[in-house]
Amino acid sequence: MENSKEKLLVQFNKAFANCNSQFILEQVTDSFQWIMIGKKEVKGKEEFAETLKEMEGYETSELEIVDVITHGKKGCVNGNMKMKSPKGDPISFSFCDVYEFENSEDLKISRMTSYVVDR
Repeated sequence: MENSKEKLLVQFNKAFANCNSQFILEQVTDSFQWIMIGKKEVKGKEEFAETLKEMEGYETSELEIVDVITHGKKGCVNGNMKMKSPKGDPISFSFCDVYEFENSEDLKISRMTSYVVDR
């Protein structure tokens, strides 16, 4: 049985796959941090909104969520995604995102650390 954090993380990942920036931004705190290991770090909701705009035009053809794990104020989702760039180039990768919620009861995400491996 999915708990509310697991359900939110599934919805959050589906929103990423569908470039639903409005839903994504509603789920994060104003001081949200996104750490993309080996790539860049985004600090604050405004900078995150700008980063999401850069992702527009990508079209996801497949999102496979393998695991969703939550405990206390932490959560983790790993899976696989296939998409096309705005130029039509195929992109395929596996990911693991580690989430931290504002506190153990709140469903607002305060930090996300992403590990991505091209396939």
